[in-house]
Amino acid sequence: MSGTDQEMVAPVTNGAAAAAADDRRDTGRTIRRWIRTVTPPLLFAVLVIVLWEVFVLITAVSALLLPAPSQIGISLVENAGLFARNAVVTLSEILIGFALGAFVGIALGIGLSYSRIFERSVYPWLVASQMVPIVAVAPILVVWFGFTLVPKVLVVALISFFPVVVNTVDGLQSVDRKMINLMRTLDASQVKIMRTVRIPWAMPFVFSGLKIAMALAVVGAVFGEWVGSNAGLGYLMLAFNNQLATTDLFAAVIVLSAMGIALFFLVGGVERLVIPWHHDKRQAGR
Repeated sequence: MSGTDQEMVAPVTNGAAAAAADDRRDTGRTIRRWIRTVTPPLLFAVLVIVLWEVFVLITAVSALLLPAPSQIGISLVENAGLFARNAVVTLSEILIGFALGAFVGIALGIGLSYSRIFERSVYPWLVASQMVPIVAVAPILVVWFGFTLVPKVLVVALISFFPVVVNTVDGLQSVDRKMINLMRTLDASQVKIMRTVRIPWAMPFVFSGLKIAMALAVVGAVFGEWVGSNAGLGYLMLAFNNQLATTDLFAAVIVLSAMGIALFFLVGGVERLVIPWHHDKRQAGR
């Protein structure tokens, strides 16, 4: 290799090495950020479990009232198959109902923001619909559709779509008017303004609504199972409660809580993929 060729290759090699070093530093920062995020709640959970165990041992409280964490852990292991089968049922209800509620909520939010007449006609009724307790609606759905998947899915959708609607409308209506006026000077149509300006601007609001909706979806699925079901974690909770199996009841609650937390962070992960700039901006502001 001639001297000229070596001079050409050297900058490329140095650039590749520098890029690899930057990637390693970024990976290291990501790992350290993840550790700082995960460590405090894990330590707090360990502290609560230890204090709980010690309290039960010192007071000798009956397991019928408050089982020890170690007993709950044994129940989780012994009934792992039972919990897994019913968790799949509840998970399907949550995911289908959440998807339906999110789709309807986003579509309604866009429609309400796109048409002033539609907003004035429909939005007050959406608010009024939330004044009707779901406890009054769920039994009617069971009467209509029986002990099938449908009433549980509809309960989840009904309880989760409203925060999506509200946050979508707030996001779409919070767009900087200067940006809209600029698009109008470029003869952009309402559809193009909605697609290129309003919706991207509203995405952080939409995902805030989706995260709230996911938390409510878990509650809705369990409540739907309480009203009428023959499977699911909510059904197990009722069965254990009737049998005074408090330890197994606590174990079912833990499985449901773990599922809800995982789903909540799943929505957060999707948010990072869809609008990474918002996540980076939020991290930089801390």
